[in-house]
Formats: sequence, structure tokens, C-alpha cells
Amino acid sequence: MEFKFDHVHLVCRDTDGMVDFFERIFDAERISYNPDFNGAPSAVIRLGTMRIFVRGVRDDETPDAVAPDRVQGLDHFGIGVDDVEEAAKWLKARGAVFSVEPVRRGMGGRMISYIRGPENIDIEIVGPYIGHK
Repeated sequence: MEFKFDHVHLVCRDTDGMVDFFERIFDAERISYNPDFNGAPSAVIRLGTMRIFVRGVRDDETPDAVAPDRVQGLDHFGIGVDDVEEAAKWLKARGAVFSVEPVRRGMGGRMISYIRGPENIDIEIVGPYIGHK
């Protein structure tokens, strides 16, 4: 049995704002949009070989009032690049806001940085693995 990564699914208050962020900052491509997917707007965007599903909050869903900016079980998602420092320059030119500037402190000595996205999502920009895969 072979498993492969398929997508990240984000639920957010502002679907259009979230999609616009990925289009503007990462040059992602909106590949589908449904203004009413089971009661909420929904979009699929492509970023490199990754798909990101973005869906609005439905009327019968209640965001966590105690910790609305944190979801238990998901801390962040990482986007791999060959050169974190060059990617940071490119992303900053497009308006990205970094919560962690490029630094070599990732697992296995990897270069990492973090971008703060809409609705306080954390996106790690991460360089290649060093010494292991």
C-alpha cells in the first residue's frame, strides 16, 4: 500500500481573503470555487504540487471561543523550498509578514522561517533535509 500527501484543508471566516492571500503571496492558482458547498463558500487552490482546500465556517459550526486562533492537532503546515533565504526575499516583496525570520533551527539542522497568514494561520517555509530524508 502506497500513501501520498493529498491536501491541506483550512476552515476560515473569510474564504475569499484566505484564497487571495495564497494567490498574492505564493502565486497560487485558484482551480475551483463553489459559493455554496454544503452551506459555505469553498475553493481549491494549487501551490506547486500541493492542493489547499479552503472552506468558510458553516452556520451550524461554532469556532472555538476560548482559543479561536489555535486548533488542537494542527500547529502549522510547511511549504518546502530549495533556499529559504531567497524564498523569504521573494515572499517579502509580495507582502508576506514573517513571524520568524530565516534561521537554521529546524529538525535535522534545516533552515526554516514562518509566515503569519490570514486568521493567524502559521505557514512554515522550510529548506531541504540535511543528512536524512
